[in-house]
Amino acid sequence: MLKLFLNLLLIMDSFSIKINPQYVKQTAEKEIIDGRECLLHEVQKRMKLDFEQLPEFTIITAPTGTGKSYAFPFPVLNAKKAPKGIDDVGQVRGLIVLPTNALISELTASFKKTYPQLIINELTGPELNKHEVKGYNRWKKCIEIATESDLVITNPDLINYAMHGGYHQWAWNNKTGATRFTSFLDKFNYLIFDEYHLYDEAQIANILTMVKLRKLLLQHEAITKGIIHGIRFLFVSATPEEGLKRIFEQEEYAYEEIIEEIITNSNNARPIHGTLEVEFVDSKNIKELISDKIPEIRTVLKTQKVLLILDKLRDVQELAIELKSTFEEYEIYESTGYVSKEEKHDEKIKAANLIIATNKAEVGVNYDVEYCIMQPGKYYQNFVQRFGRVSRGDLEGKVVVSINKSYSKYKRIFKEVSSINYYDFLELMRRQLQGKAFYEKRVPMYMGEYIWCISNRIRRHQEYDVSQYFQRRLTETDFFKSKDAQRFYLFQNIHKKICGLMSIALKKEKISQTYWDEEVKKLEHRHKRTWEWAVWWKNYIDTYLTFRDGSKVVKIYDRIKGEELDYSLDWILQHKVIENIETIQEEPYEIVKYTVGNLKEQDKDIEYTVSTLPNAGTKENNYLKYSEMFELDKVFKKSVQNIYDKRRKGVEKIDELQAELCKEIIKLHSTFSRKRLKIEDIANDDRFM
Repeated sequence: MLKLFLNLLLIMDSFSIKINPQYVKQTAEKEIIDGRECLLHEVQKRMKLDFEQLPEFTIITAPTGTGKSYAFPFPVLNAKKAPKGIDDVGQVRGLIVLPTNALISELTASFKKTYPQLIINELTGPELNKHEVKGYNRWKKCIEIATESDLVITNPDLINYAMHGGYHQWAWNNKTGATRFTSFLDKFNYLIFDEYHLYDEAQIANILTMVKLRKLLLQHEAITKGIIHGIRFLFVSATPEEGLKRIFEQEEYAYEEIIEEIITNSNNARPIHGTLEVEFVDSKNIKELISDKIPEIRTVLKTQKVLLILDKLRDVQELAIELKSTFEEYEIYESTGYVSKEEKHDEKIKAANLIIATNKAEVGVNYDVEYCIMQPGKYYQNFVQRFGRVSRGDLEGKVVVSINKSYSKYKRIFKEVSSINYYDFLELMRRQLQGKAFYEKRVPMYMGEYIWCISNRIRRHQEYDVSQYFQRRLTETDFFKSKDAQRFYLFQNIHKKICGLMSIALKKEKISQTYWDEEVKKLEHRHKRTWEWAVWWKNYIDTYLTFRDGSKVVKIYDRIKGEELDYSLDWILQHKVIENIETIQEEPYEIVKYTVGNLKEQDKDIEYTVSTLPNAGTKENNYLKYSEMFELDKVFKKSVQNIYDKRRKGVEKIDELQAELCKEIIKLHSTFSRKRLKIEDIANDDRFM
């Protein structure tokens, strides 16, 4: 009797609702796409017919599966068809920025097939490697590719590196006028940031800095409504970010919002989702839920694919091991970032019967599935993107949602619902799931930091007249009266104080900015403390060369998978057994390869060695515990305070200057995050470490 009672307790509570079929309204406008005449949707029509009338900024909101990306080439196509291009501009180019290289390759292949009359190129690290170019020559190749293309598809990482002068630091002299970042920007009439919901406020600020940079250095190209001269910026997503609109309003940018109309009537419309059954399950353990659903999964696999979306990579890998013995007759594929660079992702997905994915499922991948079990993700934006992967077109399907918390709330809000329209369903889900916080007040702070870093790089690695012109334009556009300027001045003050310390140590009246790195090297054996300050500052501003956080990525050979890949050392140390460590290259820089085996119990007892926490005379500031990674602003303040407490009691002039420097540096804590954390090494108790 007791055993029966316990079995009953294990039965998971659940309920189901139906989502009505979803259609995207078609207009009367026609276009040849994929060799077939098609009726265009509203977003496609607007891009084709009204592009010249769009303001400088446009926010496009269109659910997954509406074909919004097919609209991206229309301005280029129109220019080629017209006798004199568009408004007498014969050469119109577009730049499409996507968050991952996998998406870039997928869209490039699709566009080349769909629009063979266009010259379309992808611009990524792997593509540049094919040209065997390094350093500054990589940037020259980027401009060459842009010049010969109609459409360029790239990632924000490459754009950020170029904007911050990453390539110019490798030029043998500063005579690089033809290859300035604006020379690249000037090639394009419009920029599209697709899937922009994936970017946080620091990354949105990065993109808006590019906008501001173009206004500063190419002001003669200012946008005029109704004229294609200049440039237009389009932000595209299925989940709009209200904070972005508020920023546009604060900056007094003219913008328009285009929202794709979704209807439930099939007349003059194209299906993008069939009827969907959504089953909510009260489940504290996603793997137990999937185990409970194995009979249902087995039935589905007889005729269809199955998609499982989990939050954690570790759970995906453990589940894959378990399911391979359960479904020996089926092909199982792990759709995650833990793959070799040679992985043919699309082919693997097509060949697989059962796909287990992480948040990679949120970035436009088409899995062609009608049955899915998923965790909703941390934020509402995660849920919308995951949910949109299922039953595209007119196919019916089922989504099982694992609810770990507040199941009773879901049951209550859907209590009287048997069927519901798609957008009404999403609105109810939005109320339950926390939205990703977007702190638009921080955006001006980040932009001020970026502008200073760019100005500093121009001064150090480009012609003197470019630096002078940039400073003059900042004044002419009232930049120094804006909110952005506060952070600019903070960086400038820190830099001046460090240069002041360097002047005393090197006994020089002025520190050369062009040869600043060389001046820093001289300090190591002349004045160790000042050298530590200068090296810290160099490491800190170097973090702005990267768009994402500073995770240490290393070469891995996974013996279980039999693959070589690049992945986060942090994750490897926490989750994998390390079997061997070997140095596979020493010159011109060291490359270490880690051979890993089975999964192990998660190890959080790891220590990070970092170089972007102030550490002058306080070696202990170089080390971080795992738990401290989640409160970096506090750690930063504590690090500065440690130095200040030592220096404020000093009697020498240099001690006084360091104490004053600390008062400025501590203000950086509000934007100190993983993006500013340069991880030099990670260690744990593993015998190989």
